Amino acid sequence: AASLRSPEAMLVDMPKITGLINGLYSTIKYGVSACNDGFGETSSKPCKEGDFSNAVAKLSYEPSSGDADTIVSELATLLTSGRLSAANKQVIKEAYSSMTDTAAALRLAQQLIISSPEFHTSNTVQMNGESRTIPTNPEPSGVPYKALIFVMLQGGADSFNMLIP
Repeated sequence: AASLRSPEAMLVDMPKITGLINGLYSTIKYGVSACNDGFGETSSKPCKEGDFSNAVAKLSYEPSSGDADTIVSELATLLTSGRLSAANKQVIKEAYSSMTDTAAALRLAQQLIISSPEFHTSNTVQMNGESRTIPTNPEPSGVPYKALIFVMLQGGADSFNMLIP
């Protein structure tokens, strides 16, 4: 029997990644509270986006200006150490500028940044605009084998960023 182990697969499975993103979204929208499966303790008060009265803590970032470029640049520095790509910055700026409520626009910009690959990696994401090459199938060896297929049916997130070598 093979003694192969993949402990990182237990640390980074889809329910945990989805739970992390849901918790971060909740923290941005409601502060550290139990609202929408957040990281805080339960409360009997109803949850309303932008209302931090249920929270034990909240994000306290205040932009230095109301300009979308400045806000996205500051958030990119704070949340990705400046690694946010120009294409992602542009998408976030457009989303921010499309909203009339500046507080809601700021929360949306934060949510979009934490959804980006640059937030979840510590290296610089380099997009070259080329399609991924489709690998050729290997020649069958003819040797019998057994495969273990694990299907996780709790939540889900399909992304190349979720694959662990």
